[in-house]
Amino acid sequence: MERALLRDLGFERVRRADAGESGGGAWFATDADGTPVVLKWFPDEAVADRYEVLLPALNALRDRGVPVPDYIRVVAIDGWTLSAQLVMPGRPWKRSDGHGARPAPQHLVARVMECVAAAIGIDGPAPAPTFRPWGEFMIHTLTVGEDGYAMHAPLRLWSARSSALLDRIKAVGDETDAGRLPTTGLVHLDLHTGNVLADDDGVLTAIVDWESACVGDSRFDLAHFAFDLEGAGQHIWDQVDELVESSVLRPYVAHLALKFTDWAIRHHPDDVTRQLDRAERVLHQYGA
Repeated sequence: MERALLRDLGFERVRRADAGESGGGAWFATDADGTPVVLKWFPDEAVADRYEVLLPALNALRDRGVPVPDYIRVVAIDGWTLSAQLVMPGRPWKRSDGHGARPAPQHLVARVMECVAAAIGIDGPAPAPTFRPWGEFMIHTLTVGEDGYAMHAPLRLWSARSSALLDRIKAVGDETDAGRLPTTGLVHLDLHTGNVLADDDGVLTAIVDWESACVGDSRFDLAHFAFDLEGAGQHIWDQVDELVESSVLRPYVAHLALKFTDWAIRHHPDDVTRQLDRAERVLHQYGA
């Protein structure tokens, strides 16, 4: 967006965040009073309506002790939605090159799991973009896919190996009853080490990037975090197994296998083999 427009809205010192910073993929700026903020633009004014539901949920989560950003402004303008959130302390707990997870100390893992538990019972917006109920959203993703989020065609076309993986993912969707996937609270939906901020000692300082958050099964975030750490060679599945029954965890890991592999094919083709290795390994672990 034009810097002049941002200045008209009261923002100064605008710069693009790099991949290693909090708010990577967004913009840093200062508000009119000099407060550091992270700006995010969305090419749809209707996203402002989503924020109207999301922000009270984040306030409730913050009241429960979860370090989430405070959104100080949401503006719908010229077909876009702009959000401004306060900059949180810490840096993303991911590899220094910005690609993939790095192992997390147990105290950080435990704190993230506490934050996931705190989200139980909190309402939120419906899963976008189709706004299906949680269970239907999960099954539709596995059996049909979601455009721009977790797509089937890239896996079908990439190689015989990725096509075989897609067959396994679809089979999980076909055998899973959407009604067995409960709605328990707020789901971050993208809880990986890039969205977990911590200090140099691995003490959690913030969980960021809530724009895709929705109402669903909060425990999905446990599977997502575990799947991410699996890529760093760290296995916390035994801790997740104690909290999520296998009949629910199986479609969740299938969903993640699809999401991560599809993303790699479309955006990071040099990473596809690693993603396929992880997806096959975790699906096998959970009998898919």
